[in-house]
Amino acid sequence: MLLAPWFAEVTRSFERGSAWFIDYGYARDAYYAAERRDGTLRCHYRHRAHDDPLLWPGLQDITAWVNFDALAESAAAAGFACSANLTQARFLIEHDLDAVFTDAYARAPDEAAKYRLAHEVKQLTLPGEMGERFRVVEFRRGR
Repeated sequence: MLLAPWFAEVTRSFERGSAWFIDYGYARDAYYAAERRDGTLRCHYRHRAHDDPLLWPGLQDITAWVNFDALAESAAAAGFACSANLTQARFLIEHDLDAVFTDAYARAPDEAAKYRLAHEVKQLTLPGEMGERFRVVEFRRGR
């Protein structure tokens, strides 16, 4: 597996500190679930998602979801401990999303802006959107 050498190299200069990973991903069981037998590779071009990485070379974004269990094992092998592993929704809520939203909502110039703001918060936090699909993981070495 190439993940462990990559993690070790990326964090080689860390005597102490933290490495944060925020991305789409799953625990191992979900990562290798039957519905993902074709993998997690996705391509994005002009706000449209598809599965063909050769369709628009150099013009599209190509991504794959993270196996967070494999990442945690690589971190441990490099001397890091997992200090946070949260859904994006939980991370945002624990870091004062409510206060930020309340302030921004109060300052919104009109109802359309308030609606857009509420829609953005829903997209970032709802389970069917990015709230459960994104994870925020922190690994620490030293104090």
